Amino acid sequence: MSNNRGQGGSLTSHSKELVSISYMFAICAQTGLNLSDPKLDNDGVDITLRGKGYKNYAWSKPKVDIQLKCTRFKRSNIDFKKRTLSFQIKKENYNELTDIEYPSILVINTVPKNQDHWIKQNNHSLGLRYNCYWYSLMGEDELSKGSKILKIPLSQKLTPEAVLWLMEQAASKKIIKNIGRVYD
Repeated sequence: MSNNRGQGGSLTSHSKELVSISYMFAICAQTGLNLSDPKLDNDGVDITLRGKGYKNYAWSKPKVDIQLKCTRFKRSNIDFKKRTLSFQIKKENYNELTDIEYPSILVINTVPKNQDHWIKQNNHSLGLRYNCYWYSLMGEDELSKGSKILKIPLSQKLTPEAVLWLMEQAASKKIIKNIGRVYD
C-alpha cells in the first residue's frame, strides 16, 4: 500500500482533514458553540464556528470562519526557545484570511508523524494527539506571489477558552489579533 494512504485505504490527506474536524467537534462539544462545515471549500473556509445569545454585543449570533490545515509534527517546525510553530502557507490561502469584514482564522493541527499514533485510547478515554494552534491574518496586506512562513505562537493553542475568546472578538466586531496570550 502507498505511503499516501492509511491502513483502511483512504488518502492520508483525507484522514488529516477528518482528525482536524474531530478536534473542532470536541472543542464545540465543551463550549456549546455550533459547528458547520461547507460542502465545497472554494473560498478558504473549511468550517464555521457559530455562537448565539451574545447579548450586549454588536452581534448576538457571531461566527468565525476557519481554514483548517493539518501537518505532521517535525522538530524542525517548532522553535522551543522562541515558542513558535513555523507553517508555510500558500498565497491563495493567505490572502483569503486577510479580509477584515468577516472574522476568520487559520487553525494548524499538528499530529504525530506516524498515523497510527494520531489517536490514543485507554479504558477511560479516547484522545486526539497533538494540538491545534490558531493564527489571524485579518487586516494583513495580501501576498502578491509565492508563499509565506508564519511563526505561530505556541501560546495560541486552540483550547475551549481560546475559542470562546475568539467568539467574543467576533461578537464585538473586532479584528482578531495575534496576541500570544496564554490560556492555560
